[in-house]
Amino acid sequence: MHMVNKLHIIWDLDGTLIDSEQEVLNALIKSVRDVGLMEKDQKAPFRVGPTVDKILDTSFSPSVLTGDKKKEIIKNFRLNYDNCGFKHTPPFVGIENILKDSFFIHHIVTNKPDLATGRIIEKLDWKQYFVSIVTPYSYIKSADDKRKTKTELFALCMSDYPDEKFVGIGDMETDAKAALDNNIPAIGVLWGTGTREELEKCGCTYIAETVEDLRIILKEC
Repeated sequence: MHMVNKLHIIWDLDGTLIDSEQEVLNALIKSVRDVGLMEKDQKAPFRVGPTVDKILDTSFSPSVLTGDKKKEIIKNFRLNYDNCGFKHTPPFVGIENILKDSFFIHHIVTNKPDLATGRIIEKLDWKQYFVSIVTPYSYIKSADDKRKTKTELFALCMSDYPDEKFVGIGDMETDAKAALDNNIPAIGVLWGTGTREELEKCGCTYIAETVEDLRIILKEC
C-alpha cells in the first residue's frame, strides 16, 4: 500500500496566520511618544512586518532616531506589546481550517519574540497544531550568540525532517527569500503587509489572494 507523505508547512505568523497590525501599531506609537517623538517626526509611515528595529530605521532618519532613543523605544515596545492582552489579534478567517487539516504538519518561523508568540498561540488555543515554533531567540544560548536570520531558522526547522517535503508561507519578501534559499516552494499571501508586486519580484512560487486560494495551492503541492 502506497503511503502519502504529509506536507510540512512553515508559516510566518504576523500578516499570515494572524492580523496583529493594529496592536503592533498601537504599542509602537505609544513607545515612540514615550521618548518624545511624534508621527510628524517620521519620514515614512510605520509598516508592520519587519522587526521593530527595521521598522524604526525605515520610519525615522538617523538624525531624529538616535541610538539611545531607538534602544528605549524597543525596550518600551516590548513591555507595551507583550502585555497588551492581544484582544484585537484575530486569526485570518479560514486559516484554522487549514491548521486542522490532518494532511499537513505545521511549523511557525517568526520574527516575533518568544513571549508574545507564546501568549498569542495560547490565547488562540493553537498549541496542538504546531510541532515547532521558532523565533530569532530560539537558538540563543549565551550573550555571544547572534540572532539568526529567517533563512537560517528555516534551515534549522527543516533539519529535523531531512527527507520530508516542505513549503513556506508568508506575506513578506523575507518569508519568500527564506523558503527559496532553502530550496522549497514559497507561497506569498496577499492579506498581510506585502504587495503582489513585491512578492512577484522576489520570485514567489505561488501567490494566494485568499485563504481558499491557499488551500487549493497546498493541495497541489
